[in-house]
Amino acid sequence: MLGADRQAGRGRARPADPPHAPRLDRGRGLMSFQHDETGVDESMWRDAFAARREALPELDAAWLAGIAHLVVVAAHPDDETLGAAGLLSRAYRAGVRSSVIVATSGEASHPDSSTHTPEELGRLREEECLAAVAEVDPGAAVTFLRLPDGHLDESMRRAELGEAIVQLLLSSAPDTRSVVVSPWVGDRHPDHAAAAGAAQEAAGRARAEGREVEVLATPIWLWFWAEPGDARVPWTRMRILPLDADAVAAKGAALARHVSQVQPLSGLPGDEVLLHPGMIAHFERDFEAFVGEEPDAPDDDGADDELARYFETLHADADDPWGFETRWYEQRKRAVLLASLPARDYASVLEVGCSTGVLTLDLAARVRHGGSVLGVDLSAHAVERAQARLSAHPEATAERMRVPDEWPDGRFDLVVISEIGYYLDPAELTAVVERVLGSLTDDGAVVLCHWRHPVEGRSETGDSVHAAVRARPEFGTVAQHLEEDFVLDVFERAPVQSVARREGIV
Repeated sequence: MLGADRQAGRGRARPADPPHAPRLDRGRGLMSFQHDETGVDESMWRDAFAARREALPELDAAWLAGIAHLVVVAAHPDDETLGAAGLLSRAYRAGVRSSVIVATSGEASHPDSSTHTPEELGRLREEECLAAVAEVDPGAAVTFLRLPDGHLDESMRRAELGEAIVQLLLSSAPDTRSVVVSPWVGDRHPDHAAAAGAAQEAAGRARAEGREVEVLATPIWLWFWAEPGDARVPWTRMRILPLDADAVAAKGAALARHVSQVQPLSGLPGDEVLLHPGMIAHFERDFEAFVGEEPDAPDDDGADDELARYFETLHADADDPWGFETRWYEQRKRAVLLASLPARDYASVLEVGCSTGVLTLDLAARVRHGGSVLGVDLSAHAVERAQARLSAHPEATAERMRVPDEWPDGRFDLVVISEIGYYLDPAELTAVVERVLGSLTDDGAVVLCHWRHPVEGRSETGDSVHAAVRARPEFGTVAQHLEEDFVLDVFERAPVQSVARREGIV
């Protein structure tokens, strides 16, 4: 549950955090948890669940009996206990095969400890995890990936976790149903969000191989930092698993096994208890709460679209899932993109894959008087946030659209395509380029900007996407920026002139 520097999750700008919530480091977008902070009192959640209990769907015995394989994904040792020990207990008694994947060893939970090195703490927490799982499901297979604590959101780490989940899902027979339980993407912990994304992507890959997979997420930090009335609480997708007395007792015994978290490591500073009684109270309920997948976004053709489902879930559960507003990496990348535009201003701008409209707003500042900028995105939730962000700028708007099947009318003198190319197969990428060529003015520019590291579940990379577009004879390269993490290309119709030549400097 706890990771590097005791920091949990990415912050959001709205609604405001309650006064008793952990402090939010706006510069890093992380919530800094201190051992002596109490968080939201469990009595508030108890009353909220009591008021809503009849309306919340229940995961009943029939649902449990239909599971052939339960896969529980933990970002750190104790996530599996806090979020799903009751489920593991009930699954064991129902004869369900269970597997637990622990991504990191939680070695960074006490960064200031003078009595335990990270290596010692990691070994200790793995032993505690094994003992805890044995309390609720002695037959469960537990796998430790030993990825670095606090770094699951790095693409290579997330890819390794996703691959491990996929292999477990594919080990089940095609005609059976598997359930994957991961931390909740909206928990405001970067490792939790990364684990949730890896689980969702892995489920998509397994479904493509003919497996039936259900994905559930378990909030952990939510109970600590949010009040029940917070708009970020996913009540509409909450599902309840009742726990009988045996499951409650087994979960309590499992939680007690995580000694390094529920007791101080020592009496010295840096060794304080991390899961204090107020936090533990959230996990002593006679039920567990899980968040179901976001329903498919409504398409005109009603198609069941796995990619659309992924992006809808991502944006429904987090205001800023990519860290556009908080990460210096993203802020700097936008600055590089804007500085690379060959013209001072533009008449008509199209941004493909606008997400929540952060770059769209910056592009609006480069639109001349009377001009316009349109952002399009596959996610209805993202478009809704982009529209809110752009509401004070009449020259800017956002629409939900799936490219290349859909494309806006009109001509554009600037088209920006950022971080979506590797989600397209080669035929779709070709179709997008054709769409761009058909709507680009004679003097228009096209900007591509993409992550260069591997993307889980995608055969294309940023480099391959840019190489494919760069090879088109219709385009010439005006500018290129290349570094370890991202590549940026600016194209115009061939032949091209540099900015200095068009201004008569050379």
